[in-house]
Amino acid sequence: MLKRLIMLAGIGLALWSVQPVQADQEWDKLESEYEQAMEKWEQAMEKAKGDSKGGMMMVGPGGIPPHPIEKFRSRFRAYAEKHDGKPAALPALTNMLTSGSMMMMGGTNKSGKWALTQLKNNHAHDPKIADHLTEVRYAAMSVGETPVVDFLETVAKKNSDRNTKGRARLAMAEVLYEGSPFAMMMQGMTETDQTKAKKKRAVKMLRDIRTEFAGNELAEQADDFLYAIDNLQVGMKAPQLAGKGADGKEIRMSQFEGKVVAIVFWSTWCMPCMQMIPHERELMEKHAGKPFTILGINVDESLADCTSAIKKEKITWPTIYDGSPEVGEITRKWRVNSFPTIVMIDHEGLIRHKNVMPFQLESVVEDLVAEALKDGKEGGSDAEGKGS
Repeated sequence: MLKRLIMLAGIGLALWSVQPVQADQEWDKLESEYEQAMEKWEQAMEKAKGDSKGGMMMVGPGGIPPHPIEKFRSRFRAYAEKHDGKPAALPALTNMLTSGSMMMMGGTNKSGKWALTQLKNNHAHDPKIADHLTEVRYAAMSVGETPVVDFLETVAKKNSDRNTKGRARLAMAEVLYEGSPFAMMMQGMTETDQTKAKKKRAVKMLRDIRTEFAGNELAEQADDFLYAIDNLQVGMKAPQLAGKGADGKEIRMSQFEGKVVAIVFWSTWCMPCMQMIPHERELMEKHAGKPFTILGINVDESLADCTSAIKKEKITWPTIYDGSPEVGEITRKWRVNSFPTIVMIDHEGLIRHKNVMPFQLESVVEDLVAEALKDGKEGGSDAEGKGS
């Protein structure tokens, strides 16, 4: 379930707390039907991709199938209205906010805005809202940043549970500093005075959380965020990272000094990640002998899943197995919350782009490799023997 929450598709299936048996069974049935619909949709997406033969896929017959949320949104709302004001409504409201959010970017999720209003008016005081705050943070891409910040502020003020208040403030700092996940994907945006002010507020909030919740998981999360702010911004020297490949041998960033490195965080359970692999293979072949390599960071729950994919998909580029996103040290330190996530490092070791979209990858690589060649860098792509 968590896997889908952090994918760019942003399905957002919420955690469920103990409720009266009837409501519990009713939601379990609805959730199960949605899960099954999602599985069919993913299969249809795979088929549509194959039928497109590399061309652009369009919504409609023979193209991208409609996301299941289009049919389930009204059912989620009916369930939430039936359990209006009760904790039982929480998972349905959260799903309305986050399910299919990548299909509704730009504030077009009207039902999501209704759900956020219900959460603010009827559930901000409930400690059980804590289990849903991470998902709500991702709703910023479909309902807008301002309403999400307003909701999180309300939780931080009205909730009686100290930990829930802290989690709301942490989520608020994320939205204030990074904007919506959609905004994070966009490159080259000019930072306004308003953006700078929001970031300054977020940093203060994170430092306060780190102090107030010392020894608590919230303090660790705030500290990780502050590390990213201080070390992982565009234009900064990329910090060294190291890990073991699928074959158990250590892989270090220092091995690729002088090369353009596309760091790709991926997993076998991430459909867009797997769809990228043929394109990544083409990039490695195209730039063979040039100062370029892909460095995969795999977040599968088991090493076996990672090694199996490397063999089946003929992945020849270096791949570090970092473990599941909940525990992977590199993934956590680099604050990767959705997959695939692509970070571009230039030949001088500087972070040049973060959250590169798959369709942007080829042009970004072309530009950075051209810069490296202009500076006289040479060297192969380290493709052989590093993927397994």
